[in-house]
Amino acid sequence: MRRWVAGAAVLSVTLPCALACSGGPAAPADPGDARGSAAAPPATGARATVPPATVPPATGAAAFTVTGVRPVLPNGSQDTYAQAGTAACDGAQLATDQSLGSHIADGFVVGGFPAAAQLLRHFLAGAGTGIGYPGGSRISGLARASSAFQAVNEQVQAAVGRQLKAGDTRVRLDPAELPTVTFGDTTSDLYWSFRGTQGLTVTGSGHREGGRYVGTLTYVIRDSYGFPPDDTLGGFGPPMRYLQTVCGAPRHAGGAHWFPDSVTVTVPFAQPA
Repeated sequence: MRRWVAGAAVLSVTLPCALACSGGPAAPADPGDARGSAAAPPATGARATVPPATVPPATGAAAFTVTGVRPVLPNGSQDTYAQAGTAACDGAQLATDQSLGSHIADGFVVGGFPAAAQLLRHFLAGAGTGIGYPGGSRISGLARASSAFQAVNEQVQAAVGRQLKAGDTRVRLDPAELPTVTFGDTTSDLYWSFRGTQGLTVTGSGHREGGRYVGTLTYVIRDSYGFPPDDTLGGFGPPMRYLQTVCGAPRHAGGAHWFPDSVTVTVPFAQPA
């Protein structure tokens, strides 16, 4: 579940600038870093559907493959106008909260968090279609270098290694062996874009070379971008949830909508045989 707890140091750079800095609005985040939402299926109030992962066949002596899925389960981030009960969308409040969200996105750009700005703007636009950052993108590089991802990668590689040592060449990881990634560094775009993620898909392949198993693993770190009831965003979570639920799209023109998002990271695999 996405929870934003705004650090004072970050807020002093981003949100106050979004609301009070002089000059014109900041340029929008470059969407070229992400796989555009047009190619993704529309999101609904139900759990986002994740297509089955495919693993390219491994070649060479003692070849192996790896698969594992920890799905994103239904949660408060995915709430829609159906969760608003009988509350009626107020047009004036809708316009005020839309303006606030836009200013926060501008502040993210000023603060050096372009992915956070892009995702918030996509949320405000209300299309509900998914956004995925592919391997090789800027945000993928940040994820790969983060201590949070490195800790998860270490656990997954060890789990794969145990099965390989037991003689399994078609390694299947249980959801319990796939920890979610929590990006906790408030100075990073990862925190403001994803922070606590909710799902993980791992695929990979390789072979044995002497006394080691070598290959590659690809992680798809999955999330639901939305605002659950207990979200704070430094005090700005409730207005964003109002846009998502009480004034939620597509029931209300100009309303917001949650959507599935992800970042893909590919790393080398190496474990002793």
